[in-house]
Amino acid sequence: MQTRTRDGLILLLVGVLLGGGLAWLLGRRQETPPAAPRALDAVPAGALLVATLDLPALRASPAFAPFLREEREIPGLGKVRDVCGFDPVAALTEVAIGIPAAGEGGDFGLVAAGAAQDEALLACASKVIQARGGQPVVSTLGSFRAVRDSSAEGRGEIAVRPGGPILLGGGAYLRAMVDAADGRVPAVGPSGAHDDIARAVGEGAARVTVVLTPEQRAELGRELALSGAGRSPAASIRAAGVGVALGPEIAVHGVVLCDAEAPCAELGAALRAARDARAGDLATRLIGLGAVLERVAIDAEGKALHARVKLSPEEAGALVDRLSSLRGLRGQRQPALPPAPAPRLPRDDDARGDAGAPPPDAVITPRQRATPDAGAPPPDGAATPPRRARPDAGAP
Repeated sequence: MQTRTRDGLILLLVGVLLGGGLAWLLGRRQETPPAAPRALDAVPAGALLVATLDLPALRASPAFAPFLREEREIPGLGKVRDVCGFDPVAALTEVAIGIPAAGEGGDFGLVAAGAAQDEALLACASKVIQARGGQPVVSTLGSFRAVRDSSAEGRGEIAVRPGGPILLGGGAYLRAMVDAADGRVPAVGPSGAHDDIARAVGEGAARVTVVLTPEQRAELGRELALSGAGRSPAASIRAAGVGVALGPEIAVHGVVLCDAEAPCAELGAALRAARDARAGDLATRLIGLGAVLERVAIDAEGKALHARVKLSPEEAGALVDRLSSLRGLRGQRQPALPPAPAPRLPRDDDARGDAGAPPPDAVITPRQRATPDAGAPPPDGAATPPRRARPDAGAP
């Protein structure tokens, strides 16, 4: 075979291999499904509080799985599965909760990521609204479709798009969540103050982070000054967070970030004193929390204050059960007591036992005005002849 012919065949073979490899890569790229949306991608930046839950990890935990396996109910309507035909929570993988730093009291948003059945969820929400006497209205918000009760504006709405996530919120904050999920406004992650405290806390199946704005820190300083605690180390707090990591042991890690090292050390000493006092409290020991508090290690490390404790799954499960039982007892309605009678002010005729005086609970109408007692002298002491009863002009 001539050299020129051989070189041509080699080049042709290389071209075929490269072309086939490129086609394979392009095919793989098309076959690879897009990354599933994260719950934090729909929490707008600037949140005061952010909480996340890793539902698969919690479902696999003996301490927390019973709470996720419980049959969920809609108050007044029955079990979710009976009302909707499916349980929307069963297919969820992650939940995030955001509370805006500059919002009205009570504003919050919930984001649930996972396999969302958008049409079925909207139909279920509409059914629930109708069953409660409301008027469901479905609208389009960006790439989402939302349902709300038009007869109860401001009480929140649910928005969902094919494949998720599911958004629950109200008013302007829900629309900000939609914009964050669609990429029109920045989301809370993956950078910023919440990311800083999240890294300090570490990975966990459940995590809560709080970041104070400069305005909130200034307000905190003013309130501490008014209360006489202007030099409290709490004025130096920038952010705080806590995470729960699941494994052979359940590790709880809390972190507080301060402006400087000295306030963090002072705050650590105050928290250790509070821990010791609370651990010895009888009520705390009765629910099994005293022994856990005694094991909490509180250490200042530079501008960060760390609190750590580990529990066995059995210990954590028993503690969660006790706390849940206490919460259930507090939520029970107490039997209604009969209303106490209204106090009656003393009257002049009480002293003489006026037989014609109405009982304390009687209502005196204008036509029942009492006439002066025939036998009683007028206030100035002058004697007057007894008055004869005059028939009522309105009487037949």
